[in-house]
Amino acid sequence: MPCSLVPRALRKLQVRGAQASPGLGGLKGSPCPCGPPAECFGEQRRGAASRSPQLGQEVPRGIAGSPGRTEEDAGRAGRAGGRGGGPGGGGGGPSAEEDCTSAAAVATPEMRAGRVRSGGPGEERSEMAGGANLEAQLCSEQFGSGAARGCLAAADGSLQWEAWEWRWWGLSGPCPGRARGRDGGGGGTPGTASPRLSGLLVVFLPQGFPDSVSPDYLPYQLWDSVQAFASSLSGSLATHAVLLGIGVGNAEASVSAATATWLVKDSTGMLGRIIFAWWKGSKLDCNAKQWRLFADILNDVAMFLEIMAPIYPIFFTMTVCISNLAKCIVSVAGGATRAALTMHQARRNNMADVSAKDSSQETLVNLAGLLVSLLMLPLVSACPSFSLSCFFFLTALHIYANYRAVRALVLETLNEDRLRLVLKHFLQRGEVLDPTSANQMEPLWTGFWPSLSLSLGVPLHRLISSVFELQQLVEGHQEPYLLHWDKSKSQVQVVLSQKAGPETILRAATHGLVLEALQGDGPLPRELEELRNRVLAGADKESWVIIKETHQVLDKLFPKFLKGLQDAGWKTEKHQLEVDEWRATWLPSPEKKIL
Repeated sequence: MPCSLVPRALRKLQVRGAQASPGLGGLKGSPCPCGPPAECFGEQRRGAASRSPQLGQEVPRGIAGSPGRTEEDAGRAGRAGGRGGGPGGGGGGPSAEEDCTSAAAVATPEMRAGRVRSGGPGEERSEMAGGANLEAQLCSEQFGSGAARGCLAAADGSLQWEAWEWRWWGLSGPCPGRARGRDGGGGGTPGTASPRLSGLLVVFLPQGFPDSVSPDYLPYQLWDSVQAFASSLSGSLATHAVLLGIGVGNAEASVSAATATWLVKDSTGMLGRIIFAWWKGSKLDCNAKQWRLFADILNDVAMFLEIMAPIYPIFFTMTVCISNLAKCIVSVAGGATRAALTMHQARRNNMADVSAKDSSQETLVNLAGLLVSLLMLPLVSACPSFSLSCFFFLTALHIYANYRAVRALVLETLNEDRLRLVLKHFLQRGEVLDPTSANQMEPLWTGFWPSLSLSLGVPLHRLISSVFELQQLVEGHQEPYLLHWDKSKSQVQVVLSQKAGPETILRAATHGLVLEALQGDGPLPRELEELRNRVLAGADKESWVIIKETHQVLDKLFPKFLKGLQDAGWKTEKHQLEVDEWRATWLPSPEKKIL
């Protein structure tokens, strides 16, 4: 064992013994009883006989911790780790085959834990319980960032592992369990020990949790489980109503009519799924939180229609078709946004594991909901008014839990809403919001209707129809994008070059939002304040003049803003801005009139 593992208090005792005994020869004042660190093992093998005859003779009275122990007892404890000795001076010291393990065995756990205290000038005492084994910590192990424990060296040379101590998400403390064993598992198989509850956690949490997932994983999953439980109960009420409406339990109901109703309902939902995926599929990544919340609210609306369908039998088929259409939209929006959030939560390229464990959690919640539904449905059948009361309560719980789950998310990539918030704060206060603050302020209900219409990646032919218009559009643009601003419609359209990368797109979006700020209120930097006064006064009717000057302002402003984003923890190498696929090329000198 390296001498660095010998407890400090023991070394001091051994050094005093070396100073008092000439048998240690040239090692007086050395911090290690074996000599300098580089010569530690060599000294042990060259001259064990040149050491002090008995290490325990220099140990002060009571060092073993028991009031009845004497120096002879301490000497016997010191000789316990040796392999025998003789009167020639090598009796109690390490033999030629030993390292410092026998010396380290004299140390107590209290020395290792820092509970050694001074008992007088030149003395140090240990508060060890009487009769305990003399041992020192050799090594330790940790289960991810969750549990840690140490390995102790006993006087007889055996290894003993401490009980697991949890350090999990800010909670720490000893884990009550089996007595520690020499194999590291409390009597189990060596090397296979795991902390308490790990068997349960490994079923429902990704491997390496919490290090393998984002910090917002746990609060999001807890609230998501609550909303899934409420949705499961609401779904049971809706299914009960639909089955009642198609004639289950009614002897006069036609099987063929019920089958036709079911087929029409399913086919309507399938068509709606295809149309919605084509219409809004590309927008789901950009506003994943908003669409996630929208999907769950729409799911509540669909279940409400199903519950109300039996009340109006004449409209039953149409009602269940609309309901299933809404549910299919929910499945597309909910599944797509869940995949986007899984990508955010997976921090070790473990999307499959995170997704699988999320499915396990949802299955467990649905199973619990199924058991509760078995108790609830007989009450609903006996009292139909109770069904609506339960549904409204569960719907309120479902929406609230969804809001809390979405609000708990902290996305480190910028979409238009988060970029607008961060840029506004930067222009007004000169500081960049961190991802946690910006996500807490991000609008969840009004994010679908921004005040500025920002379009990135528009086709060039939509903006120009002549050489003069192209010259106006290109003038002042040194960056690989062209920007068109319609002040009356509050619309910004950006043409991207073939060379435009994530940073260019981020600057183009920032440019458009700066133009939006010129039409708003609130403090701005001095350069932009002058431009805003001109915009509000209508002095420059041609928007390309303002665009040219804002380019010059951004040349100074954007590098500071970009560095602030990176320092605050934002991922600027990627974004969640909505960008179309159009790209264009243009001549830097349009006055040549070569198209």
